[in-house]
Amino acid sequence: MHYAILGPLHLVVDGEPRSMRSRNLAIILATLLVKAGHIVTVDDLIGEVWAQPPQRARDAIYVHISKLRQQLGDTSQSDVIWSQFPGYLMRLHGEQLDLQSFHRHRIDGHRSMVNGDYKSAARDWKAGLSLCRGTLLGGAYSGPILGSFDSWVQQSRADCVELTAWSQLSAGLCHEVIDFLSLHLTRYPLNEILYQQLMLAFFLSRHRAQSLRVFQRACQVLSDEVGISPGGDLRTVQDIILSDDLGRAKRVIASAVASRVSSLRSSGELRREPSSVD
Repeated sequence: MHYAILGPLHLVVDGEPRSMRSRNLAIILATLLVKAGHIVTVDDLIGEVWAQPPQRARDAIYVHISKLRQQLGDTSQSDVIWSQFPGYLMRLHGEQLDLQSFHRHRIDGHRSMVNGDYKSAARDWKAGLSLCRGTLLGGAYSGPILGSFDSWVQQSRADCVELTAWSQLSAGLCHEVIDFLSLHLTRYPLNEILYQQLMLAFFLSRHRAQSLRVFQRACQVLSDEVGISPGGDLRTVQDIILSDDLGRAKRVIASAVASRVSSLRSSGELRREPSSVD
């Protein structure tokens, strides 16, 4: 059995892909997967499924759980979804969930960056990003558990993009940075750090004109979308390019990486088990 929740819900049962056509069943399964290893109360499930719960909502949850067990081939009612007062608990065996794999790649990337292995760090984060297929459940959810989880995924995904680019720049892989950020800037058009990284990549590749065009693009997008001018970091990189100061550009990269490494060391991320769902 394998589950994928970093986008539309996918599951594979006995080697066969299965669709989850019922919105309510998909929300319940996604909630149990997000909280795998922990009890999810019936009230929590009600809050995830309905903004305005119907009468007999608790009875409806019991029926949905029964249907979900049938779809998962859980005939014993204990192999996959356990009844645990005051709700239910989902147990995973090994790395059955794409979220677990995403955690593993993230944390492996963090550890590689802290150890100065920038190429390995970039590979790990890119592997994690490849698991992110879109919006959780296609956006068909409204509850606080899944809403909070989706916000965490989107922020973690953006962090992985930034960290990948910093690691590639540190490893001297400027052309890879250009290709990588050209793709991801379409998803994060207001992220000034990505513009800063792309400017540095073009500059260190000795394409000063393209680097300055990235700055002009950032100015245009930020003005059009949110009515602001670029921040100090972008203007610092513009000044570096205009003065053709390669040494200063490399120091900016080194400083940014050192700041990220310090943040990772103090965050507790490096002490987590890579397979943890939490």
